[in-house]
Amino acid sequence: MSVFKTKWIILKITKVKDKDFIYDVFTYDYGKIKIQKKDTKKEKTLDIWYIVNFEIETKQWRDINKAKNIKIKSEFKYENKEFKIINEYLNIIWQIYTKIPEWLPFKDIFEIIEAINDKNNLDSLKLILAKLKIIDYFGELKLENDNIIIKKILKFINENKIKEVLKLGWIDEKTQKELKNIF
Repeated sequence: MSVFKTKWIILKITKVKDKDFIYDVFTYDYGKIKIQKKDTKKEKTLDIWYIVNFEIETKQWRDINKAKNIKIKSEFKYENKEFKIINEYLNIIWQIYTKIPEWLPFKDIFEIIEAINDKNNLDSLKLILAKLKIIDYFGELKLENDNIIIKKILKFINENKIKEVLKLGWIDEKTQKELKNIF
């Protein structure tokens, strides 16, 4: 048996039995893995998009790992958010869930998740930029575009870290719609 400490974000929750869940999680150090955990009255119930610090207990013969010593680092607050913001969050989770193979660490993408989860003034533009940066990490961002402004924005996204990319606040609604059409 091995025990590792890492942080993770919840991508998908599957109920197995009453109070017994399997979480598909994306970890900072180990990529996408499955964790099994029972809910208890002492602990807060976990939800999608929570960033959590925890220990992974693994055994060679087991496909699903056990989680212990869970501490919620941050959580997405659904209240007072527009539907399109919640939808963009869920779309980013879906991209990570479907495109990243099991056990492949992708620390840059985890940093994107932490950066957008850390923003109190999160808006649709920041989520569009984050998704474009994730697409860039997957090697699927096409930098060529007929619109010179879009082209410059895409180049900036490609060449900079997420903290710099999220500082782009001057993009008008028309350009945002064009950026959204890229993916």
